[in-house]
Amino acid sequence: MQPIASSSKSVIRNANPLPPHVLAASFPSDTRLVRETPDLLIAPAVTYQQRRACGALVRRMYAWRGYHVSPPAQPVDDPNHVILGAWSEGELIATLTGSRDSSNGLLADALYGEEIGSLRKPARTLCEVTRLAVDADNHDPELLKSLFSAATQYARAVFGGTDVVIEVNPRHAGYYRRELGFRQVGTLRTCPRVAAPAVLLHRTLGGLRF
Repeated sequence: MQPIASSSKSVIRNANPLPPHVLAASFPSDTRLVRETPDLLIAPAVTYQQRRACGALVRRMYAWRGYHVSPPAQPVDDPNHVILGAWSEGELIATLTGSRDSSNGLLADALYGEEIGSLRKPARTLCEVTRLAVDADNHDPELLKSLFSAATQYARAVFGGTDVVIEVNPRHAGYYRRELGFRQVGTLRTCPRVAAPAVLLHRTLGGLRF
């Protein structure tokens, strides 16, 4: 389940933040879909340090909200999953995990199996967003839009995705419907992964613009 996880408390900063072009150079040359602007770099977390930083951000932000968070279940080399990070001045400020439907299913199947099943069609490829967290001092709607834009670009280009689902706290469902074009397809339930209320949202990826 995805809160828009942020906190008003201070967080640990990198002691030596890297300029964007130096940080970009730290990614392998075959890393796909690196999105770079003068102020922001969004890319898959491919090194142990990058993935560790993403996991730490998720744990810190979820803990502040009082949510439980489990370690990621998938192997780091699973081609059906990607961890995306957003870096500003060398500091990780947001992250999410994107997943493609496979024989193992999606995390949302546990709570919304019937709804997810109705979305599965022979010509459709479902994707899912989980483990979304945004740093407290960078909780900017434009940052979230940029991160989702990169995630959907990856889902379409690499996963062949046609649809995306996300479980969110009902307090945030209006934002996802209004700003990101989602519609609610599941009733209010309690997500056992984070021990918090959730609703299931869905949208297609065709023609998606932010």
